[in-house]
Parts: sequence; C-alpha cells; structure tokens
Amino acid sequence: MDYKVYQKSRDFAWKILLREGVRELPVDVVALCRKLGVRVVWYDGAREGVGDGFSVMINGKPRICIERGKPVGRTRFTIAHELGHVLLGHVGQYHLVNREPSSADNAVEQAANTFAARLLAPACVLWGCGVRSAAEIATLCGVSDVAAGYRWARMQILLERGKFCTSPIERLVYHKFSEFILNYRRRQGR
Repeated sequence: MDYKVYQKSRDFAWKILLREGVRELPVDVVALCRKLGVRVVWYDGAREGVGDGFSVMINGKPRICIERGKPVGRTRFTIAHELGHVLLGHVGQYHLVNREPSSADNAVEQAANTFAARLLAPACVLWGCGVRSAAEIATLCGVSDVAAGYRWARMQILLERGKFCTSPIERLVYHKFSEFILNYRRRQGR
C-alpha cells in the first residue's frame, strides 16, 4: 500500500480516538459508531460476496450491516473496518469486500484494515502496556486471534525499529491513554 494512503488511514484512526475521547481498551466500537452518527444493524444469514458485513449510504446516512452470529472479536474488527470505509469516503465509490485481511487486498481494503487495526489496537498503547503476545493483544483489544496476529507481527517490526510516539498525533493518543496504560501495567505486575 502507498505510504500516504497508509498514513492517512492510521492518522485518521488516531484522530477519531482523540476527538471522541476514547481513553481505554477495548474500544466500544458500536458506541463509537453511534457517536459518529453511523448506525450499526444486524442481519441473519450470510450474503454472497459481502463477507461478514458491509456499509451503505441510505438517504445520505451511513449504515453498517453486520452478519449476526460471528465471533465477537471478528465482529468488532468488521465493524471498525466498515467504519473505516465510511469515514474514509469509500462507501459507494468502490466494490468493497469484508473478509479476513490478506496481503493481496486492494488499496481500499488495506486502508480500511489499517484504520480498524489502529482504532482497536493503537501500537503506542500496546507498547505502553508492554504487551508480550498476539494472545494478549486479542484479549486486551477484543479482536480475533487472526487480527491480533497481524497486529503482533507489526508490533515486532515497530519494536525492532523503536518506532513509537514519533508522530505528534500518536504522542497525544499515548497521553490520552496514559492512565489506562498505568493501571494495566500495575494489574499485570509490569
């Protein structure tokens, strides 16, 4: 994915966390959607070609439609992914497919995945909490094992580079989560 597209998606997720006063994990993504004026509705049964959910505009208002009965962590990521499509202006502009992330995804799907991962599991907060595994990310952030595995792999790269809190926006996110981070570390004995 083009770095500028990645950066826009990442920074937008951080800006949403800041603007909406999110200060702890797991992010209540349904409440966040409600605050942003995006309605989340549930449907029964799989729909061919749409994966676990999709987003649409109805009478100029965004709606996220989610298949009922999927695992909670996967559903939370799907909602965040679809919220990314809504907020990044993808709805109605592209054919969107929601399924497990893949390196072969097109740039629009990658942008929505980047947004969702940074919204639900901001790296600076994970770093501050001292996470030690994908399983810990899954539990802390309420995401699927697959999503946590992707996030943990990215964390390994960031840890190797020492790349945390390098952006002014990211520093603000870290600061907003500082009380949560401190309490989490205390509970974990870190």
